[in-house]
Amino acid sequence: MALLFLLTACGSNGSAGSSERLGTPVTGVPGGTAVTPSGGSGTATTAPTEGAEGAVGRDVMRVYQSWWAAQTEAFGRSDSDGSQLRVYSTGTALSEALANLHQLHQAKLVMTGSPRTAPVVRSLDPAADPQSAVVSDCLDVTDWHQADATTKTLKDPTQRFTRYVATVSLRKNGNRWLIVDFKREVGRTC
Repeated sequence: MALLFLLTACGSNGSAGSSERLGTPVTGVPGGTAVTPSGGSGTATTAPTEGAEGAVGRDVMRVYQSWWAAQTEAFGRSDSDGSQLRVYSTGTALSEALANLHQLHQAKLVMTGSPRTAPVVRSLDPAADPQSAVVSDCLDVTDWHQADATTKTLKDPTQRFTRYVATVSLRKNGNRWLIVDFKREVGRTC
């Protein structure tokens, strides 16, 4: 059984993070490290890193990294209800994450290890109502595995992908940013 949207990817390697483009260190997923996109994905524009928009970009980045930390924690426990995911996401992003968590539980699986991220804030629209942002990421799930919930024996699918580009949409709801959509960019290299 495959973990739906999380385990499709493309291959390449890298080691340096890219969120420093926002003037902040890579917070990353606990136990994870950042990776650098390759194959031309670094040529897209990034959001401003200074001033008010830079501060907003850092807030967006913190929410995105916290969402991954919450997913890593929730998917790593067979008794998780995914409630932490609701703190950072809504809409399609939340429903897909909860559906994936439910599928893991039904299959008596958990995720072990952690993904590596290399997010970049691609756009911010502080004038929109609600405010919106887009994050691009080269997600590497090489070290994040499906495992039997009891024995921890690895149960990854045989045709497992390990890296892919993801485009993530966020919207501001009141005083907090929420992830509303997570799209895999199938066929894009990173």
